Amino acid sequence: MPGTPFPVPKSSTPGSRPGEGEGRLFNCYSVTEGDRSYVRRTAGLAQLVATGKTGIRGLIDVNGVLYVVFTGSVVTVSGSTVTTLTGSIPGSDGVTLARNNKVTGGASTPDIVAVRESGGAYVLTSSAVSTYPDADLPATVNSVTFLGGFFIFSIADGRIFASELNSTDINALSFATAEARSDGLVRVIVRGNILYAMGGTTVEPWSNQGLSPFPLQRSPTVLQVGLLTTMAVAGMEDTWGGNGYFVSSDKRVMTLAGYETAPVSTPDVERFIAASTVSTIEVSAFIWKGRSFIAINSDQGSWVLDVAANSWHERGSTGSDRWRAKWSIYSGSQWVFGDRLSGDLLVMSDTLTENGSALGGFIQTGPLKDFPARVAAKLSADFTEAVITIYVSWSHDGGKTWSTELQRSITDAEKWPPSVSNLGLSTHNGIIAKFRWEGPQDFAFMGAVANRVVTGGV
Repeated sequence: MPGTPFPVPKSSTPGSRPGEGEGRLFNCYSVTEGDRSYVRRTAGLAQLVATGKTGIRGLIDVNGVLYVVFTGSVVTVSGSTVTTLTGSIPGSDGVTLARNNKVTGGASTPDIVAVRESGGAYVLTSSAVSTYPDADLPATVNSVTFLGGFFIFSIADGRIFASELNSTDINALSFATAEARSDGLVRVIVRGNILYAMGGTTVEPWSNQGLSPFPLQRSPTVLQVGLLTTMAVAGMEDTWGGNGYFVSSDKRVMTLAGYETAPVSTPDVERFIAASTVSTIEVSAFIWKGRSFIAINSDQGSWVLDVAANSWHERGSTGSDRWRAKWSIYSGSQWVFGDRLSGDLLVMSDTLTENGSALGGFIQTGPLKDFPARVAAKLSADFTEAVITIYVSWSHDGGKTWSTELQRSITDAEKWPPSVSNLGLSTHNGIIAKFRWEGPQDFAFMGAVANRVVTGGV
């Protein structure tokens, strides 16, 4: 296709500066194969099961059965059967969950523990929710995880408690304090054989040394960055296979692997985090068709990191100010999400809708500044064919104002690429093009070009 090419959007990449030409991707992401880059639509979400509940707060897989905590209730999900447990966990805050490896009579009979981020531990069975049975565990615990046969709990004052081996029993002396800094503890979480005690400004790695009464020993290494809020960490699951990711107390997104952290957020993502209400920030991990993704959700929207490409794109849902997927867990050979809009459980889908709702999106190119100023330009775009309408608009002032959208079909895009015959006169700000869509049809975008024209209309 002749003409001056627009930069194929690659969204935000670490180290980039605002306005550096990456463009903007909403409900789509860039793919690079060799020297070829193109944009694909994000996957849809299909209903796995309707729970009839609302306000999902956390979930865990236990031997193929999902335990899901909602506001006002807790349910188990086995296949398509949803069972409501007796009792509930107070509040609407996030809940961390863990299970142990207890065996009774040769059969797996794990204890299941849930902890509110605002404080309080509970035990779940297949039929009921009850308060934690050992009074030696303080009522102020704010997270739980599991390592080497032990439930490990954190407390905001910096203490870490451990249960007895594959038990809910607590020895009152089985605790230690994360005391490298006086920053308390926001959460404990495990990756591999390392427990990370995550405080407000530091992270302390601990390992299981089989000591008594407290089995863990602190590493001499202290990571000089903390966790912003309890539910803002993911990618620590054994089924994930990559690094962990968390939102740090200085409002960046960091990787966590072994005894090292590194930032992966961009200025765009960091502005998004800074504008978010801290208590609403959540992090989820998932894999779709071999590609790993990390989602950051808040009351200001959602950003998703394509781990392999090391690039970010935005994601949203119809009827919501952010992506409707909330939390994630690997279960039944697929990643399962809660639905903040319906209370259903969802899975990724090739059907490009979300639980039956429309899934639109847009591609916004980076500014084309190589084109001469004060010259009329024609726009041509390169899409694969699909029975869908693309809504085209453009800006000459860096995105401050936009033209009226024009409709272009891509049903015969290979024969007649969608185009606009006259964008008006270019300026020193360059030209930005936007391609928006509504509908479930799949397609790919390979790029767009601007050609100089002498006359013409729309």
